[in-house]
Amino acid sequence: MSLEYHLVPTHITDNPNDYRAVSRNSKSYTLEDVFKNMTREGSTITTAEAMAVFEEITRGITEFLKEGYTVITPLVNLSSSVTGVFKGKDELFDPNQHGVRLNINSGIRLRDIPASIRPTLVQRVKAAPSINYLFDNISDTRNEIITPGGGARIKGDLLKYDDEDPKQGIFFINTGDQSEHRVERSPLRNMPKELIFMLPDLPEGEYRLEVRSIPYGASTLRSGRLADPVTVAP
Repeated sequence: MSLEYHLVPTHITDNPNDYRAVSRNSKSYTLEDVFKNMTREGSTITTAEAMAVFEEITRGITEFLKEGYTVITPLVNLSSSVTGVFKGKDELFDPNQHGVRLNINSGIRLRDIPASIRPTLVQRVKAAPSINYLFDNISDTRNEIITPGGGARIKGDLLKYDDEDPKQGIFFINTGDQSEHRVERSPLRNMPKELIFMLPDLPEGEYRLEVRSIPYGASTLRSGRLADPVTVAP
């Protein structure tokens, strides 16, 4: 296991030669990936069964939390606490002045994990969009088939872009003639970790997917590309 990090100057100490680590995960996984791992070849459980069990576990935990109880599991321990300032020892809870916060701590199965993670120093890279996968709603595939005119979803990081800037956005580049096709319709969801949009009218062929944006704090256009090409099927 490896946890990548780069070093930046720290202002906590008076020594100008002191640095602090900024960590990053080289790859992210979703709950769908966890289910795929659980139901890999040789497993005795199906994806539907895994999802059903997860939903029941989630429901059971949330029901206890809603009652104000503490829930202790091998992965995480969950509890709640009251926040805010009370003016006097007899003041009652006022949702306009006070709040309830969920507290989440590592369970016994996670406490030894940090000791097994190997940190690796890497060079700092410029912030840029990163694409984990493209999901096509109609074909129900990931990183494979795209259906012109259908809905699609991109998951990743730093994906949000300025829809009014024609240089930014979602682009499909034909691997044959290198023609670029920008998604002109405004996305249904335009967030740093998720883009939901309607696919443009693309001719048959193979395409590279790119997301181009100017991330927060940056002054130049950056781009991120999906590792695998996608195909508009005949």
